[in-house]
Amino acid sequence: MGVTNFDVVQANAFIGSQWLTQGNTFFVKPRTGNDAFNGKSPAKAFKTLVKALSVCTANQNDTVYLFSEGNTGANTTDYQAATLAWNKDMVHLIGVNSGPLYSQRARIAFASTYVTASNLFTLSANGCYIANIEFWAGVASALPTGCLSVTGQRNHFRNCHIAGMGDTHMDIAGAYSLQLSHAEECFFDDCTIGQDTSTCGAAVNSVILFGTQATRNYFRNCRIMLYTSHATNCVFLSAPAGSQDRYTTFEDCLFLNAIDSGSTLLTAALSVVANGGGVLLARGTSFRGATYVNTTDSGNVLAMGASPTHNTVGLAVAVTHA
Repeated sequence: MGVTNFDVVQANAFIGSQWLTQGNTFFVKPRTGNDAFNGKSPAKAFKTLVKALSVCTANQNDTVYLFSEGNTGANTTDYQAATLAWNKDMVHLIGVNSGPLYSQRARIAFASTYVTASNLFTLSANGCYIANIEFWAGVASALPTGCLSVTGQRNHFRNCHIAGMGDTHMDIAGAYSLQLSHAEECFFDDCTIGQDTSTCGAAVNSVILFGTQATRNYFRNCRIMLYTSHATNCVFLSAPAGSQDRYTTFEDCLFLNAIDSGSTLLTAALSVVANGGGVLLARGTSFRGATYVNTTDSGNVLAMGASPTHNTVGLAVAVTHA
């Protein structure tokens, strides 16, 4: 059996060797690296992703490898004093670690002193592949707005943990783990979104937030998590007016509210309004810890699959409130 390009990408996401690309490869070690180095080998790795991104060239598939250097956060995290703006098309970011589903040991996080009204990481570029990275937004401040904001197109996240509101101070209105605004045709594959170790619910916010005209984005085999003290304030996904275009798909995903550990039962898992501008398709997707799927009978949340009472196998059926 031959080796495909996709196989090469997946293997290199774990072992850190160069995959097939016409671009340059740069290495980052948050604990032992040095931004005075050239970053072209693990022995001469940069210390920060900001430095690595600055030497990358857009549109030639340059790749940055972020190395884990231990199990503790301090040994494996690139701490940010400002929003990290990943703004060069087709520049890829791969974490070198064991590849767990949660809390990957190649991390991007706020510095403990972060008190800015902004988010941790913004992906405005197009065509980027990001794998095996944990994005952790947890700091004792009520100012940071969220974790990961995606405004670019055709980006691919694989096996990443996107965790916002990681401190009770960050439970503020409009906060999020993942925000999609004008993001188009992005793919979230086998990712964990949210966290269930810090309580939300004091303010109205969501794990996933659609900003403006999120279009044809796809989530496959993802886990969306929360821990809340309020039945309606914090939901898994919020899609207000004008936030979608065409459709968003969740395939084989799990929406998990940690009610077995003391989290409050949600009245509804989602808040997708009727004038959101698109539909949400749920195929093979399950919800845990919510009484209803959506806050209203908006008619634009569709469950695809078998129904025990209707001959609708394989068809999209509107989910009702009651």
